[in-house]
Amino acid sequence: MEKVILKDVGKTIYREVLDNGLEIIIIPNPPYSKKKNFYYTYGTYYGALTNDFIPLDSNKMTSFPKGIAHFLEHKMFETKEGESPFEFYAKSGSYVNAYTSYKATCYVVTGNKKSIENLEYLLTFVNEPYFTLENIKKEQGIIDEELRMYDNNPDYLAFKCLCKNLYKNLPYNTTVGGTVDSIKAITKENLYSCYNTFYKPYNMFLVVGGAVDPDLIIKTTIRTLGKYKFPKATNIKRKDYREDVKVIKAYEELKVDAKVEKLALGYKMARANFPIKSDVLLDLYLNMITSLCFGSSSKFREMTRVRKLVSRSGYYFQNLGNIITFYAEIDSLNTEVFLKELEDYLANLKIDEADLERIKKVWISGEVIKTDYADTLVDNITDDLINYHQVITNYVELIKGMNITTMTEVIKALNFDNQALVRVKVD
Repeated sequence: MEKVILKDVGKTIYREVLDNGLEIIIIPNPPYSKKKNFYYTYGTYYGALTNDFIPLDSNKMTSFPKGIAHFLEHKMFETKEGESPFEFYAKSGSYVNAYTSYKATCYVVTGNKKSIENLEYLLTFVNEPYFTLENIKKEQGIIDEELRMYDNNPDYLAFKCLCKNLYKNLPYNTTVGGTVDSIKAITKENLYSCYNTFYKPYNMFLVVGGAVDPDLIIKTTIRTLGKYKFPKATNIKRKDYREDVKVIKAYEELKVDAKVEKLALGYKMARANFPIKSDVLLDLYLNMITSLCFGSSSKFREMTRVRKLVSRSGYYFQNLGNIITFYAEIDSLNTEVFLKELEDYLANLKIDEADLERIKKVWISGEVIKTDYADTLVDNITDDLINYHQVITNYVELIKGMNITTMTEVIKALNFDNQALVRVKVD
């Protein structure tokens, strides 16, 4: 087992890659800790982005219904006989859940009793799929209702419409859950095809934290997975989606039952125009721009509140391969004035060195504080694996190295010309 040091924060974690390819990251509590909680995240690098790929034991690129990764996550909680995962974990007072993002699907268990039994069952139910025509039809009805329910939510409708208008090729143009029509097209055969391709140890990871013994975690995982015959590790071939920087539709209005006007804005820009090659470092700079220029204590947010232009607002960047997108989601009180102020502000973004150095200190303190919370570390390391396929051990070092010269270059690379706007007017 490899010891991994999280630099500058005094934390040691453990990493092991099993013979079957499963990567295990373990973050044990320090010996003096009296905390009893444990945290397990068992994930696969398969999410809503992957709808076109070459299935295992095939040589043909195949298209699958959008939303199938999320549908598959739901069906993993079906068992052929006996109690369901929810019933099993309820007996020990543990919590079990799962989530599907565009890049991954993760199964989460937390508790403070019977940690090894909890781990064994997690590794078991995720490796024993049970799909039937009956339970698929039932789930199609459930997700159909879920999707229709979301379509009554003005914020969801605005963002869904925005993504459709932003992206032509990237599957971000459809929500993680898919559409009513795409869900109807899911079959038992293509569920098994997706499962058999992506739910394999060499395409999965296990992140463990809290009151755990690293050696026992490894032994338990090897023993439990030893019940299954896995194929030899193979390179999964997925379609490479390339996205044009131009938006599909620049403006659209929706009229729905909303109490306040909603705005959803997206700005696409070419990743290649940024001076930083490392996605990890670029994401840090973009997140810092968001915090300094659009955070709760920023001058822009304060101005929009004082002048009563918005009642709620959120801003963030997303790194999508060859495209970087900046989003703004707004509850608007004065749309015309707000849009003009936002346009002027984006055209003149600036960060001074004093503010940069101040927030660097805040972020470094945050990295140190995180080490006291096993659940936070499990979540952060899971995010690292999903986004970068590695554990980032030197965040403090990277933050310390951030400088005003590079920040200015990143700001100069921002291009807000390619904009899509969705406006939800109060009906």
